[in-house]
Amino acid sequence: MITKSATRKNNCTLDGHFTKSARTAWGHVIKSLSGSRRVKLLLPAYIGFTEREGSGVFDPVSENKSDYSFYKVNSDLSVDLADFKKQLADGVNLALVIHYFGFCRSDMAALKQMCTDANATLIEDCAHAFHLEASDSALGRIGDFSFYSLHKYIATESGGFLKVNNKKLEVPPIPPEDAAAPEVMMQYALTDFNAVKAIRRRNYAHYANLLAAVSQIEIMFALASEDAPQTFAIRVKNSKREPLYFHLMQRGMPTTALYYRLIDEIPASEYPESYSIAGDILNLPVHQDTTVEDVEELCAAIIAFFEENT
Repeated sequence: MITKSATRKNNCTLDGHFTKSARTAWGHVIKSLSGSRRVKLLLPAYIGFTEREGSGVFDPVSENKSDYSFYKVNSDLSVDLADFKKQLADGVNLALVIHYFGFCRSDMAALKQMCTDANATLIEDCAHAFHLEASDSALGRIGDFSFYSLHKYIATESGGFLKVNNKKLEVPPIPPEDAAAPEVMMQYALTDFNAVKAIRRRNYAHYANLLAAVSQIEIMFALASEDAPQTFAIRVKNSKREPLYFHLMQRGMPTTALYYRLIDEIPASEYPESYSIAGDILNLPVHQDTTVEDVEELCAAIIAFFEENT
């Protein structure tokens, strides 16, 4: 029967939950799917840690006392498909794929098929890849679950989102203490995500143009049409990452290194590529408060550094 107005709250909506962080969303998935059993997780061998924040990826694994193993990543942080398949066969229940810095260069369809064949649940970590409302991106749509970090893309200090793509794997509601604050959801509702994406892409493209000729760095990703970058990731050659980092800091230009320190559970002897990336990585800001002039000033400082240190 036709109604006067819409009343079905689950019609034309995402199946998801606002959380206080991406870490909270990830932990909720692990806890919900574990039940009374001890599950085994398959994780990428590129997970960071800091003294102040711990590890947003690995801490929930430890807190839920889950078993785990790691799969290798390639030089562009994409999934090593052969190693993923090999590790998946060893009794894995949940597999995590991380879209580092807002980019996915992995074959997600192949990964999903591998997980289906192995009866494993696939989870996408989209904390760096905010494509929640993007209809032109497959990120966050292929895994059984995906989770997001709102504060990495909008002007809030906290906030996460857990999206349920597989309706057969419903999770319980988020406890009130783990839910996003009302002001986070208000900021989410008010944010123009198309504008955010456009500015971030503009800044990324400007960095790429200005730094293309700098032989002492490697730009990790070429910008594709669907990409909404979290940062501009470069690899600094010849052990110059740390000196460059402090050179920029001294000039009031903060950058990050995601992740200069990997968790101890990832042995360097088994995952040399991961440690090679960790030793070189530097992430430059592209967020929507970053102006074209900011990008130009930062690039000029990088170029000056290498001119002085060659």
